[in-house]
Amino acid sequence: MSVYKGKSVVVNRATDDIYAKVSDLSGYQALVDNLPAEYRDKLNGVHFSADSVSMDAPGVGQLVFKLTEKTAPTHVGFSAQGSPVPVALKLDLENVDAASTRLTPSIDIEIPAMLRPFIGNKIQEAADKFGEVFTTIFNQ
Repeated sequence: MSVYKGKSVVVNRATDDIYAKVSDLSGYQALVDNLPAEYRDKLNGVHFSADSVSMDAPGVGQLVFKLTEKTAPTHVGFSAQGSPVPVALKLDLENVDAASTRLTPSIDIEIPAMLRPFIGNKIQEAADKFGEVFTTIFNQ
């Protein structure tokens, strides 16, 4: 497995609050359902349950990330089900102070060594964007 660690970001929320929101995904489906149709269509069939998120991935089909690791309140991990290669998305949480948390995302993926120079930078970009998404979500 190759590990691509994203840039750490600090969000203005308590660690316990963030952990609660990323370890139980059931509340996110209502957010998706309430989006205007033009935005919902861009999400490629994203669907949330309490312990997974599924989506239609072009060229792959239905892709499901299932919650497989939970260490309260510092770590959550999701493993891809139905992916052509093993992939895991992980999020480490570190308390900065009572109202701030440092999030460090990572992507663990099994890709052949000869392909790493060609796609490794794209996976690194995805890992960095993963952290930016959390900044957008939690700093509102």
